[in-house]
Amino acid sequence: MLPRMKILFLANQLPHENVAGGHRLIYQRMRLLIDQGHQVGLAAFVSPDKEPFIPDVRALVHELETVPTKGRNLLVRAFRDYMSATLPAIFWKNYSPDMMRIIGDMVERTKYDVVIAEFSEMGMYLYRNPYLSAVRKIVSCHRCLTTSFSKYAETKGVPLMLRLKSAEQIKPLEKYEFEMYSSMDLILTLTAEDRFSLLNHAPELPVAVITPGIDFGYLDRDVQKKEGPPIVLMCGYFSDKSNNDGALWFAHEVWPLVMKTHPDLSLYFVGAGASHELKQLGKPSNRIIVTGAVDDLRPYREQASIFTNPMRLGSGLRIKVLEAMASGLPVVSTSLGVAGIPAQNGVNCFIADTPGLTAESIGWLLGDELLGRAMGSAAKAMVKGKYDIQSSVRELEKVLMEVISI
Repeated sequence: MLPRMKILFLANQLPHENVAGGHRLIYQRMRLLIDQGHQVGLAAFVSPDKEPFIPDVRALVHELETVPTKGRNLLVRAFRDYMSATLPAIFWKNYSPDMMRIIGDMVERTKYDVVIAEFSEMGMYLYRNPYLSAVRKIVSCHRCLTTSFSKYAETKGVPLMLRLKSAEQIKPLEKYEFEMYSSMDLILTLTAEDRFSLLNHAPELPVAVITPGIDFGYLDRDVQKKEGPPIVLMCGYFSDKSNNDGALWFAHEVWPLVMKTHPDLSLYFVGAGASHELKQLGKPSNRIIVTGAVDDLRPYREQASIFTNPMRLGSGLRIKVLEAMASGLPVVSTSLGVAGIPAQNGVNCFIADTPGLTAESIGWLLGDELLGRAMGSAAKAMVKGKYDIQSSVRELEKVLMEVISI
């Protein structure tokens, strides 16, 4: 039995039981560490739609402090994006002096052994925080921001303004991001590929890989029978540039090809933050539904026939793909969308980087029910074998103990 630790998590959105993707991983890490007897606190930003989940999270953790998310004044954003030399734009977007002070107060009050900033953007609260006393500091890097911005600048088809804006910010972002990482006791990544990417920028960084785990107990439940015509599903936070770009690319370039041969098919974009352009596509005539935020993704995965992840931008492992695979849902993705996952084209997923091949892959699955079942079963077996949540958290425990013992 490992010694009891005091661990403070920082999150840019409230992690709770029904949230998806990376924030569900944070929730699972906290819950299982608590089950092992560790004392876990949380400081998180909370949007108005997530406030109903606060009581359940507060009942789980030792202490919870929240800061409301706020919209940013356009003139202030423009100044910070183009003129400010203190913080890159992606960090300004997540900056709050209240959060700086709250984290310092929590560490002083509870005497935490270690603080884990989940997502690199939250690492700034452990770097040059004037209220923070001595404590072991870790950044859990779900994606390298510099790599993500480089893809924004280099990928053809990305809006010109985004490409220019991203190109302008890469150098100051790289400088700040890796200076921040270098001040930490440890950096965590989700895949070996992400670790190598960080070390390519800063070879001396202390980096450990903690493979994400999937909670099959949460996913395995009495599934409702599929009803109605087949559905292609994409989910995510569409305020993220990579998700918005992928959704628009799929809707404009792939969906018209699919509809020619499968006019009864529906396309669902499920998640918060849809752009105006994406919302405009949500029309019955297009058979495209843009749901907005939902409390639980499981019913949508259960009714879907195919899960797609058409990522062209960004970096990091897409946990939503693992969750879809763990649900037995056949996946059609770009190669970037399954980066870091042991994806076998034609075995546990289809990998397609062009509109034509993506549409063909969807057509093959719709035309061959046995193929879809076999691919979904192979994917589910792969996730069960490689992404066990209990093993993942045990490895995290060991790494935290090593950091504290330094």
